Amino acid sequence: MDVSEIPDYPLKIEPLGLLELDDLNTKYQEENANLCSTLNEFGFTGYSRILFPNDINPCNNKEIIRVELQTPDTLVSKAIDAVIKNRFYTNVTDAELLEVQEIVPLYGCTICEGPETNSVPLEWKITFSAQRIDGLEVFGSEINVFVDILGVNRIWGNWIPDFYAPGLLDVGYIQAEMEVIGKEIELASITGQDSSFVVTEEHVIKPSVLQIFPYVNEFGELEFRKTWKVTVGYTYEEMDEIFGQVDAIDGELLEFVTTVEEE
Repeated sequence: MDVSEIPDYPLKIEPLGLLELDDLNTKYQEENANLCSTLNEFGFTGYSRILFPNDINPCNNKEIIRVELQTPDTLVSKAIDAVIKNRFYTNVTDAELLEVQEIVPLYGCTICEGPETNSVPLEWKITFSAQRIDGLEVFGSEINVFVDILGVNRIWGNWIPDFYAPGLLDVGYIQAEMEVIGKEIELASITGQDSSFVVTEEHVIKPSVLQIFPYVNEFGELEFRKTWKVTVGYTYEEMDEIFGQVDAIDGELLEFVTTVEEE
């Protein structure tokens, strides 16, 4: 590759203007008549509240189709087809790369009154595993697809369209962990707790691993960083880990994050 062709690190994507995003989301909805999910700030299917009316998830008001679904295996192909059909928004172009991570039934009633009231699967959540690029997992890139009797009604999650990082690392895992140790974590944005705690060496509970981290910077741009994921042990409700994301090229501690379940 010619030196002039080497891209800058990190690659960045700017958020869409609200009018452009709203028009794109309208097009997305028209192309997918049964969908209630929306696009995020960058025009992808990743979870975001930016287009939620009055900050309320529009899927909360979706009509419940009360027809029992007992054969989830037949629904996987529908989920894959929807992800590939919407490749412009999901960034997934090859169905063979999609691996099913989990299939979960979502229960409701078909008989909702009287002594024979029941609870049966009305839809299924099919989770596809995180994207991998050159062997590195893209953090938080699992795609959740919800399917009912009418077909796919929600797609939350997306892959990234491109990635570049220098081949040589300037920062090793030990340096990355030292960058995290001693830092104070404000928990309000992670767990909702109005408190903080300081990371000690004992909190680093797993070997740190390299990955790709989609990072929204202070200007609202989406950056694709190669990072060390430093696992910090912290238990709160169903959560038991927080991840310190340290750039493997420049050593910057980007942020502390955890995984969030989409609605």
